[in-house]
Amino acid sequence: MTTYSENCTQSTVVNTSGMLQRLAQLAHHWLNYQLLKARLHQERQSLLSMSDGMLKDIGISRAQAEQEAIRDDIPATRCI
Repeated sequence: MTTYSENCTQSTVVNTSGMLQRLAQLAHHWLNYQLLKARLHQERQSLLSMSDGMLKDIGISRAQAEQEAIRDDIPATRCI
């Protein structure tokens, strides 16, 4: 009688280190994406706390600041 280990050839052994490395990369990318979304949300919310004079200094109106604050996207110019 043969055992399982005798029947198991090298080609059937799965290399999990590559899969774990890819999983770690995906987790790292997801975490960076979430951190960027949080930073953008914080930046957009800070626009709402600015006075009209401060907004005028940076060249946007109160209405533009309010429109920016409700956005939930990531501009293409921001890197992940």
